[in-house]
Amino acid sequence: MSDFEKEEKMKSDIETKFHGAVSNAVVQRKNRVWLDCEPAKLPELLAWLKAEGFNHLATITGFDEGENLGAYYHMTDTKMLINIKVRTPRATPSIPSVLASFPSAVSYEKELEDMFGIKIAGLPAGRRYPLPEDFPTDQYPLRKDWKFVQPAEEMEAK
Repeated sequence: MSDFEKEEKMKSDIETKFHGAVSNAVVQRKNRVWLDCEPAKLPELLAWLKAEGFNHLATITGFDEGENLGAYYHMTDTKMLINIKVRTPRATPSIPSVLASFPSAVSYEKELEDMFGIKIAGLPAGRRYPLPEDFPTDQYPLRKDWKFVQPAEEMEAK
């Protein structure tokens, strides 16, 4: 029996169920599975994982790879952690919302929009998070190429 039997089984089940939408699946170490997922299949994958007992979306972590932006979705059943990487082109960044399965994802999804400029398709309109309402809507502070630009009214006040 392998030391990673349950991890390998979960990896295999995901690859079988989401054939063609999931790639680069690896068991990195005990209780850790990493994989890439096509954005369009993300809500379905998370709903399936929830039905399989992975009912805790621990966090969503945004990233900037240059040509692509994206997010890691960290799912757990409190014993195993599945890390799902989703990429989207920087020119037209969009990822579907997972609120249907995980309503608590709302603040993470708003953060992806505010801090990275990734449009979350299906995210209801509302207050911004975490940036203030008057922060420029075309400025994304966690992108690697972001440069702070002091507002003109602040420069004039000096």
